[in-house]
Amino acid sequence: MAPVAIALLIGGSAAGIASAHPGPHHGNNAFGLCTAYFAGSEKGQEKKRQAPPFQALEAAAEESDQTVEEWCAENAPHPGGGNGGA
Repeated sequence: MAPVAIALLIGGSAAGIASAHPGPHHGNNAFGLCTAYFAGSEKGQEKKRQAPPFQALEAAAEESDQTVEEWCAENAPHPGGGNGGA
């Protein structure tokens, strides 16, 4: 599933995410972005983090004086809580 999420984030839907500043109001989008940010090999992570959505995520964390991991833990909780999940 992670490759699909990454493709969606980097593909056509990335434009909407790239122009928007990641934040708590993004809900499940922030969760997916954070999940994709940490997925894959180290080499793959380096390359994909050049994409605008991931740069915006890094900028949001920096503006909050947090690491991306800290920002994601605070602003992108797992979306499955309480709705039955799959």
